[in-house]
Amino acid sequence: MNKRGYITIAVIVLAAAAAVAYFGFLRPAAGDKPAVSAKGKVIVALDAGHGGTDPGATSGDYNEKVVNLAVVKKVQALLANDKQISVLLTRSTDLLVPLEERIRIAQDGGASVYVSVHVDSYATAEVSGVGTWVDLTRKESESDATYQLARRLVDATVTATGARNRGIQKQDSYLQRTTMPAVTLEVGFITNPTERALLFDPAYQDKLAAGIVAGIRDFLAWREAFQSASSAAASTSTTKTTTTPTTTKPATKP
Repeated sequence: MNKRGYITIAVIVLAAAAAVAYFGFLRPAAGDKPAVSAKGKVIVALDAGHGGTDPGATSGDYNEKVVNLAVVKKVQALLANDKQISVLLTRSTDLLVPLEERIRIAQDGGASVYVSVHVDSYATAEVSGVGTWVDLTRKESESDATYQLARRLVDATVTATGARNRGIQKQDSYLQRTTMPAVTLEVGFITNPTERALLFDPAYQDKLAAGIVAGIRDFLAWREAFQSASSAAASTSTTKTTTTPTTTKPATKP
């Protein structure tokens, strides 16, 4: 075989290997898929932000992606035997999953709730706390599921950790690509020395995970109550809609 033939084969082999690696990384690990026993459960997609070549927010040798994955896995462990909730991870290892692929994994997996865990950063070190972000397309109201999820997540996580409550904020986000309730939860600031030490402490990560679980459960209870109330109101409205009988007077001769 001549030199050109060897080069052609090498190019084909490299292209095939790259394709296998790319699509293999995008496919969720077998353990991330909802098990058969999850039938009838609410599937919650947990997204550990960043990963792989994308470290997220950094401070010295500390990378956000490490905290995100650690907290998400602790949430998964807490809900492993839950009778109501099944967890679906968008990534379970240190790899970079495109944003669109994260949404696809959640939707294809049948998730009805999406929580993306992140760590924040700021230009000055004194800023700290836990906050949630929703995309600009969501409308703030008492009946909006995304806002209810955001509120309950931040409140429960703050209660579990004692961190400052930074509330709910809006931004242009890839989360607008899904109609399910979807929230980004910022669990602390890597640029705050005190909070950074906590974020990388397994014991504090346990508190964060417990707060996230409590927030998810609180949201699911709200959603069930809201849906029941809406159904009852619709039923009552239908019952009250009646027709008034009409009577026809006998015709009289002129």
